[in-house]
This record gives sequence, structure tokens and C-alpha cells, in this order.
Amino acid sequence: MQKIDSILVRYGEIGIKSDRVRSRYESALVKNIEKALSFCEIPFDAVVRDFGRIFVQTQDVAAALTIARVFGVVSVSPVQTSTATLDAMKDAALRIISPLLTQGKSFAIRARRTGTHDYSSKDIGVVVGGAIEQATAAPVRLTKPDVGLFIEVRAERAYIYTEVIDGVGGLPLGTQGKVIALLSGGIDSPVAAWLMMKRGCTIIPLFFDCEPYTGNAERERALAVVKALAVWAGGPLNLGIVHHGANLDQFMRLAPRTSCVLCKRMMYRIAASIAKEEHAHGIVTGESIGQVASQTTKNLLAIDEASDVPVYRPLVGLDKTESIKKARRIGTYHLSTAGYSAVCRAAHRHPTTNADLFELKALETQLPLNELTAAAKKSLVWQRIYPEKSYRWVLCPERK
Repeated sequence: MQKIDSILVRYGEIGIKSDRVRSRYESALVKNIEKALSFCEIPFDAVVRDFGRIFVQTQDVAAALTIARVFGVVSVSPVQTSTATLDAMKDAALRIISPLLTQGKSFAIRARRTGTHDYSSKDIGVVVGGAIEQATAAPVRLTKPDVGLFIEVRAERAYIYTEVIDGVGGLPLGTQGKVIALLSGGIDSPVAAWLMMKRGCTIIPLFFDCEPYTGNAERERALAVVKALAVWAGGPLNLGIVHHGANLDQFMRLAPRTSCVLCKRMMYRIAASIAKEEHAHGIVTGESIGQVASQTTKNLLAIDEASDVPVYRPLVGLDKTESIKKARRIGTYHLSTAGYSAVCRAAHRHPTTNADLFELKALETQLPLNELTAAAKKSLVWQRIYPEKSYRWVLCPERK
């Protein structure tokens, strides 16, 4: 196994922000990296900011994959550090690459510099490449080599590595305020919440318990995905649970075919009220255009009208296959499908796909909306959900 002394961390769009914003985002990214490493119990000495780069001082290669899954990280590389002299770089490069150049494998040097030096990037390639070629007899192949050796010189230090691991990208978590994430425990809503986290939003999960029309399986799945999202958050999440079955019963009695749209309008109304109390900037849902009856553009228009805060739909243009692929990637798919049962038992066999807003409002005048909303708000309970230790694989690789 390659010996390392640091992880080189690269970020992307953070670098194009103004100096003030960039500094704030870098500080948030450093804090989130430290949280992720601590949660995965990976030892490190320090996390150091440099212009355009962050360096994590650790000898544990597992730190690389953990850091790569921190929002805001574009890529990482486990590195060995040397002084920025040609002789020191040559010696370090030989130690790293020689064991890899077996059975006639080819190699190439990729060098870059930041700062003032008495040599060029081309000089690094010539001197280091020549030494490797002489010591190993391995051929140089600039296009598609078997082994690529990267040397990044920054001021008085050189960072030498052979691997670039893609990161999750996005913005550091916590830099874009809070949103209320409506979580059903199904496949789509956790993915939507995760995508908002990727854009820097702290999520406040909210689950509407529709008992007796749904059962324990839905609640258990919702709890499981919140635990998984808490792993990505690097810390506990506050899950809100609202008892919504009594409201749904009213809608079923009043207008069975439009009950789903009426139900969602009430959910949005309640969620918007909670968002204001929590100083959140909107609601996020897992809806995708046309995926089910309630998600036609006409129905979404009617549902949105009930909320007086923004509604974010990161999955709006995705099909189910794309959502499933993302759910597998972030580690929530198997949780969302465990013990899966049929859809809500209150769903009508032929629900409306073309709800009329004026008709919906007329129907709602027949209901004590204020009382129903108040009762639902009164039923709200908060649970502190901590990251599930058994879900650490979402962030951390298996150690071999």
C-alpha cells in the first residue's frame, strides 16, 4: 500500500466566488471535512488551507474516499510531500512509481507549478522522467500511459501522487441556509433532499404520518433514510413528524378523486408554516413531472398555490430510472425499498390528473382548514436523528 502523508483536496466553484465569500466557503468546507473524518474515526493531524487547495495531514489512505464524499470537494489525491527541489522530487517520485512499473508498463509525468522557481514544469518532466526511465527501463508514453505520475509544486513544497479520485462536488453544506425536506421514505424524496444538501442547504426533514392509511413500514423507511442523510450531513438531523391521517380522512370523504391533490395542498400549507418558524428558505420535494397522477403540471400548479414559500423540486426533469440510479449512489435505495408495500391505501383508483384550482378552493371552503392545520401543527413532534454508524459505508470505504 502506498505510503502517504497528506490528502490534497480540490474544490471547484468556490474558487470563482468573491474573496470574502470564498474565505467563508473554504472555512465551512474545512469544518465539514473535519466532521466527516471524525465520524469515520479516521485519524488526522490538521486540515490546512492553501490558495486553491486544502491539505489534510494524515497517513490513512482511507481518508481520501471519505473526503471525496464531502459536499464541495471536486477531487482528492493521496500524496507524498517533498521539498520543491528537482533532486528531492526525483527521489520521491522513484520511491512512489518504481513498485508500479512492472511487466513493461509505461509511464508519463504530469507536472504543474504555482510560485517562482528556477525551473519550469517541462524541466520537472525531463529530470524526473529521465531518472525513472533510467532506473526502471520503463517506456515513456505521453498518451494513455499505464501509470501517470503527478507532481504539483506549490512554493517550497512538492506534492507527488498517482491517483485522482472524483469528489461529489457542489457547495459546502450549511452555506445556503435551511430548507424543509418533505420525506416520505420512498425513493425520490431522499434523493431530492440530498441534492439540496449538495447545493449547500441544511435540511430539516419532515414526515407526514398518514396512519391508518399507511403503516409502520413507511415510518421505518423514513427514519432509515434520515439516518443515512445524517451520515452525509456529518451530524444529527431534526426530524419533524406530523400526524396527517385525520386530514386525509376528511379529503377522502369530501372528494375521493381529488383527495391526493387536497392532501398535498394541506401538506404544503403546514410545511410552509413550519418553514417560517424554523427560518427556512423553502420546501423541497421529490416530485418529478408526470411521474404519478398528482405530479402532472396542472396538479403541481394547483398544489403550489397552497404554499407561500418557495417549493424546490431537484428531480423535476428526471425519470424514475435516473432517480433510482442516484438513490443507489448515495446509499438510500435499499433503505427506501425495504419492506415496500403498495401506495397509500387512500389513493383513488382513478385520481384526477387535471385538477382545477377554483374547484379545489371551493371544496376547501367546506372544510375547517384553519382547525385542521392547527391540529396538525399541534401534533408535530421532533426527533433528534443521529447518523447510523452502520451506514458509515456511505462515506467510508471498507478497510482491507
